[in-house]
Amino acid sequence: ILLGQSRDGIVFSTDDYFRQQDGYTYNAAQLGDAHDWNQKRAKQAMEQGKSLVIIDNTNTQAWEMKPYVEVALEKGYRVEFREPDTWWKFDPEELEKRNKHGVTREKIAQMLERYEYQISIPIVMNSVVPPHKNTQRPPLQRRHRWG
Repeated sequence: ILLGQSRDGIVFSTDDYFRQQDGYTYNAAQLGDAHDWNQKRAKQAMEQGKSLVIIDNTNTQAWEMKPYVEVALEKGYRVEFREPDTWWKFDPEELEKRNKHGVTREKIAQMLERYEYQISIPIVMNSVVPPHKNTQRPPLQRRHRWG
């Protein structure tokens, strides 16, 4: 609905990194590169002044949203946080049935355990990357992306 109301809106998902010509191939070892890649695409769109930039990611904690929010605020965008409006959004069993990537109920339950329910711009901007996530990675691997 939001995208249809925008003259040049765009949706960015880290999942796009794993979409290839022959389908979707997820590789957990490349997840950090995928997030970096998606953040760069979103930043470029905001620098180009797109009227609407939607980040379609499984952000369970404020620090995961921070790179997007920082750029959005710097570029003068209004930031809104949205979550699905479904009865099953916090039901691991139902989420396991409905997800397209084969994420197990156990993994979904772990994600829900760390889910931060109260999100706002100040909470995001004051968040920090947990020490176990703050590691240097080698440069982005060059791959052709489809889509």
